[in-house]
Amino acid sequence: MEGLAPTAPPHTDEQLRWLDLVPVLVFTILGVILVFAVVVVLVRLDRSFYRANIETIALSSVLAIYLAVGAGLAVALRRLRSPLAFLGLRWPTPRDLGLTLVLVVPWYIGIAVVTALSSAALNGGRVVPGNTRQLFIQRPHGIGILVLALLVTAVAAPLCEEAFFRGMLFRLLRRRHALWAAVLLSAMAFGLAHASPTVSLALLPVFTYMGIVLAVVYTWTGSLTNTVLLHGLN
Repeated sequence: MEGLAPTAPPHTDEQLRWLDLVPVLVFTILGVILVFAVVVVLVRLDRSFYRANIETIALSSVLAIYLAVGAGLAVALRRLRSPLAFLGLRWPTPRDLGLTLVLVVPWYIGIAVVTALSSAALNGGRVVPGNTRQLFIQRPHGIGILVLALLVTAVAAPLCEEAFFRGMLFRLLRRRHALWAAVLLSAMAFGLAHASPTVSLALLPVFTYMGIVLAVVYTWTGSLTNTVLLHGLN
């Protein structure tokens, strides 16, 4: 892995700083607090309305948090002349789409293996369904919910998470640590970021595996577009 190196950004005089992570974290925390406060008020005002629309409210809340993350990213990267080019984010080319399709098979095989091992070790052998299955298969609620869920899981999440964890955190770690350490540390941060009371402990190794693969793909291609596409397909 040491032979791999991310493609240099177009302006080599520009560098990320650890301080650049602060706006993203602050905006994210404020977004979570604000969304939580709005939901609490909504529950107290009309509990029956909340219960009847819980899926829509939950997905809208997550989307609002990702919008806060996006605002933090915009503030953090505003000093760069071409933030998207710096991160390696561009409109997908046929080569990007082809590479993503090639990587999909080993990607899902790896997820299946890690899920099985994690379930055996942390969940008594019972496979824990991911949020994708819960959203799109176990609880189908019409085209509106489907579109909102796709917007959250296939657009907002991949763009925001890849920009932060690969485009920023991984690159900062790579400047101070060996490649394997930067990959592992950024992947662990990615996995822990998905920890919540609603996420099974057995899924955290799966998210960490995803973080490892995405960091390696970013290193190999120098393009955030490829990791966004792969992440979005998940």
